[in-house]
Amino acid sequence: MRRGRVFFLLALIVLLCLVAVVLVVLRLRPAITPQPSPVGEPTPQVVDTVNVLVATQKIPRGGVISRDVVSLIPIQRQFYLQGMFSEIKDVEGRLAKIDIEAGLIILESMLAGSAEELSATGSDIALYIPRGSVAVAIPIERLTKASFPVQAGDRVNVAVVHSFVDIDTEYQTKLPNVAGEAIAPGTRDPAVYLTAGVSAPVGEGSGNAGRAETVPGLGQPIVVVPAEPQRPRLVAQVILQDVTVLSVGTYEAGFRSEAVSTPAQQPPEQGPQPPTQPTPQAPKPAPEFVSLIVTPQDALMLTYLMANGAQFTLHLRAAGDNSRVQIEAQTLQYYLNRYNVPVPVKLPYGIEPRVDSPNMPNITFQPTPTPIP
Repeated sequence: MRRGRVFFLLALIVLLCLVAVVLVVLRLRPAITPQPSPVGEPTPQVVDTVNVLVATQKIPRGGVISRDVVSLIPIQRQFYLQGMFSEIKDVEGRLAKIDIEAGLIILESMLAGSAEELSATGSDIALYIPRGSVAVAIPIERLTKASFPVQAGDRVNVAVVHSFVDIDTEYQTKLPNVAGEAIAPGTRDPAVYLTAGVSAPVGEGSGNAGRAETVPGLGQPIVVVPAEPQRPRLVAQVILQDVTVLSVGTYEAGFRSEAVSTPAQQPPEQGPQPPTQPTPQAPKPAPEFVSLIVTPQDALMLTYLMANGAQFTLHLRAAGDNSRVQIEAQTLQYYLNRYNVPVPVKLPYGIEPRVDSPNMPNITFQPTPTPIP
């Protein structure tokens, strides 16, 4: 009996809780008022626009702005910026400071009022040189430029070959020195003097500064002089890595007075015309130098090497490769040791006929002329 009363009280409490929750939810629930549906067409929004000037075709640097190369298009007024133009008359006759691509909005900073103002902006190619760097040109040829595949924008290594000789420290002249000999002593009041002369050049007789040696087996001392002038010692080294090529050959940035060339008027047709022969194009001359983007210190170093007659070679790098490697200088001793090249021994026999220098066969290519139709 007592247990049934407990269950009844629990059930009553649960029921009261449920009723309280329902009342709270209904009280807090916002009243939903149905909105009337719109009647008729929606009211269109009015967009405030303004006309701006754009280029309808590419205008090169120095080109004259005319009505044929620009047009007006509308844009929202909120996008209109200071420096834009809304009238063609405001830009007509002015010059382009830079190359303006078709479709670009023309700004005040892109135009110049005169050729003098245009020249003050400098050349286009200077825009490609980063701040803190300079451009320097070095001479090239077919061999030193990897057969001419290097173009503007490529990355290259710069190698240089030097020739070293021994010189007299005091005279700063190439050794060996030429000996001077006293021809005849004499006196001249009030001083004593010597008459001196210079001996024969190197390799043409006695009198050259040499060294004393003793003939083996005879014990006779002799003076040994060089048989030929001193041979220079060559060394090659990569002095610059990952250098950007600015231009190859002469950079022609001529000033143009008109933006677009006007096509010549065609004469009226007068019946069938005979086919014209194609004009053969003259071969493009090979470039003689290449311009590199380097630091001011490296530019001065290249200038010093050019003044001393150094030979440059460009090593073309792979696209996207900006790695730096440790490169050892190339000398005769390094070549013999690194590539295991033996120095030939003196043998009691030899090859006949005598060969004093390698005589490799030369292969020449004769281009086939294009037949004239």
